Amino acid sequence: MQSEGVQTVERALAILNCFTNEDDIWGVTELSKKLELSKSVIHRILVTLHRNGFVEKDVYTEKYRLGMKVIELGKVATNQLGLRKIALPIMQEMGKLTGESVLLTKKQGKMGLGIEIVEGPYSIAIRAAFGIGLPLHCGASKKVLLAFQTQEFIDTYLQNENLIRVSDKGRIDANVLKEELIRIRQEGVAVTAGDVDFGAYGVAAPIYDDNGNVFASISVSGRSFGFLEERAEQISLLVKKAAREISVKLGYPHHGVKGEEFDK
Repeated sequence: MQSEGVQTVERALAILNCFTNEDDIWGVTELSKKLELSKSVIHRILVTLHRNGFVEKDVYTEKYRLGMKVIELGKVATNQLGLRKIALPIMQEMGKLTGESVLLTKKQGKMGLGIEIVEGPYSIAIRAAFGIGLPLHCGASKKVLLAFQTQEFIDTYLQNENLIRVSDKGRIDANVLKEELIRIRQEGVAVTAGDVDFGAYGVAAPIYDDNGNVFASISVSGRSFGFLEERAEQISLLVKKAAREISVKLGYPHHGVKGEEFDK
C-alpha cells in the first residue's frame, strides 16, 4: 500500500504529464475529469506546484501552463541535445559581429521558450525572454515561429488566442497580425520594436529541422534608440545567415532558407 506522500507525488507527476505540445493549458475542472480526482485535490497540488515554480497561472483564464522550474529542468536536458550545442558557437560569433544580445528560442505548443542566450551590452532588453515561455505573437523570436507554421495552425491561433501585447497590455488586431505574419514569411525575417519591452527591438529568423519544419528561431535584440533602418537590414542578413547555418547542421535538406540562397 502506498504512503500518502508517494501518492501525492504520483498525482503531481500525473498532472505535469498532462501538459503536452497539443494541450499546453489546463484548468482545475479539466484536470479533475481527465485524472478522475476531486477538484480540491487537483487545486491543492496545483497550488503547491505553482508555489514551487512548476506551473504558472494565466491571469486572464485562471488556467495553468508549465512554469519556470520545468523550463529550467528542460534546459538541462536541452544542453545534451543537438540544437543548443550547434547553435551556441554561431550565437557567440553573432554577438561579436553585432555587439548585441543573441537569443535561441524553441517552439513549444503555442509558446516560444528562450533556451540559450549570449549576452551583449544591451542584454537587459531580452533578459526577461530567456527561460520564460511567451505566446507566439509576442516579439520577433516568437512571431517568426508563428509565421512559418501551417495556415491551419495560424488561423486557429489568431481565432482562439488572447492577442495581448506584453509591453503595454494592449489588444492586437488579428487582421493586422495576420498581415504581419504574411510579410515575415515572405521576407524570411521578423523585425519588431517594443513588443515585449519598451525601447527594445528584435530581429529573428527561423530554424528548420531535418524534416523542413520550423521549430526554433535565432534572434538579435538591443535598444531601439541605437537601431537605425540600415542596421536593421544588416542584422537581418546576419540573422538569416546564422539560422541557415544552424538549419543545415541540423540536417535541413534544402539548399537555402526563406529569402536567401546559399550561393549569394
